[in-house]
Formats: sequence, C-alpha cells, structure tokens
Amino acid sequence: MNGAVVVLADVWDAGASAVASAVAGRLGDDRVIVVRPEDLARARWTHRVDARGVATTRLSLPAGQVLDGGGAIGAVLHRLHWVPPVGFATASAKDRDYAAAELQALTSSWLLGIASRVVGVVNACGTARGSVSELMALTHARHCGLPIARRSTATRGGLLPPPGPGERHMPRLAWPGGRAAPVPVDVLPDLPAAPGGRLLVVGDEVVGGLAGRYAGHCRRLARRLGTRLFELRLVASGDTPVVAGIDLCPQLDLDGHTAAVADLLVRVCDGRPAGSAS
Repeated sequence: MNGAVVVLADVWDAGASAVASAVAGRLGDDRVIVVRPEDLARARWTHRVDARGVATTRLSLPAGQVLDGGGAIGAVLHRLHWVPPVGFATASAKDRDYAAAELQALTSSWLLGIASRVVGVVNACGTARGSVSELMALTHARHCGLPIARRSTATRGGLLPPPGPGERHMPRLAWPGGRAAPVPVDVLPDLPAAPGGRLLVVGDEVVGGLAGRYAGHCRRLARRLGTRLFELRLVASGDTPVVAGIDLCPQLDLDGHTAAVADLLVRVCDGRPAGSAS
C-alpha cells in the first residue's frame, strides 16, 4: 500500500473538502489525512537539514497521525495561506511574529523536501499562492503565448482619465480624497466572462470549454510557474477571449474540478506520471 494523501487546507475551504472526500471514495478513508493550519502549529516537529542541504521532517499531529518524509506521505494537496502561532496568544507581538515566521519556515522546508509529491505552489514562501504576484503570473502567461487583457498602473488616480469602456480603476489603498488622492491606482479589465472562460490546469490536463484552444499554452505556463494546479480566468474581448486573472489556489467549484484534482493526487500517490510541473 502506498502512503496517504494529505490535504493541507483551512476548515472553510470547500474545494479542498470536496477533493478529500473524492480521494477517500477511491482509496478509502484511512488513506486521506486532512490537516488544518492549526494542526501544524500544535504538532510536534522533528526537522533536520543534512550537510548537503537535504531536509527531513517528521510531524506528530494532535490527532495521533505521524507524517514523515518516507512512505507515510504519498501525495499532498497544498492549500495553506499561513500557519497561525497557536499558543502564543499571551506573548508579546514580537514573540508572536517570530513564532509565526518560524512555523512558516518549517512548513516551507518540509514541503520543499517532498516537492515531487506536492500539488500546489511549493517555494520558500510556504503559502498556497507563493511569492509570485498575479501581475508576474500574467507576464509569464504572455511569454507563453496567451492573450492577456490590457492593464496598467498610475502613481496616483488624478493622473488618469475616468475609466473607459471595459475597464475599472482600483486604488491600492483605501484613502480619502477620491480620484485625486495620492495613491497608486491600477487600471483593470472590466469585461464579461468569456463562455467557458475558466480553465483549470491540473497536471497535464486542462479542464474547461476553451481547453482545446489554449491547452498547449497552459502547459508551458505551468512549467514557468512551477506548479501543476492553477486556474485562468478569461474575459470576452472582441473575437478572442483574453486572460484577465490567474489564481494559483483556485476554488475548485466547477463541474469536473474535484474529480480532476482527485485523479492527479491518486496518480502522484501511486507513483504514476502526474504532469510536467512540480
């Protein structure tokens, strides 16, 4: 028997819960371990980094399960936003911040050590969306040949004319003064969603109505982003749908999303090819 599928997600993450249920239906309840961020904060950690820089980690979770870098973990669905410093409520703000930083660093090093088994963003940031901004992700998408919706930025709103058709202005701070406020403003697309315009990239599979048109570009983008799970949001712009947003931790709320992610996790757990990015 291969290891368990570990789902790292908050309690309110309905997409992750649906995936966990789907995997349990295929592999059995005993092969799925749902871990909340609070569980990681309360776990007992044994973490070592050898002279070659290779990290090995063993976690004893509050419910009694033990996760280590060996065969106990077959696949991981990574949906964590942060690990709260549980147990430091009465500590100083400085100590709470330090504890939170240490927990995040531990989580990041653990996931990097088992990166080939992780579905989701894996980097030194340790969070489900990593350190890549949406603007940077869109830049990568353009380099991969995907059509991108126009957007721009001004150092303050007063430098911009009123929003034109198909665009909206978004101040980066809630600051009094309206359009003349000395706050940077983003000019973002405000166009209707393209039919079938949400594309979920899961390993080498692309799920959505426009998959046949953009699948090759999406696979190239997966390699550039270093993740095998993300979603593109396309909007209608003339005859060509264009990408307006990229979500590195998608909701997984459309038909076929749950099954596609469950399939990928089972393939990773069984050691079968699971996609070009990791």
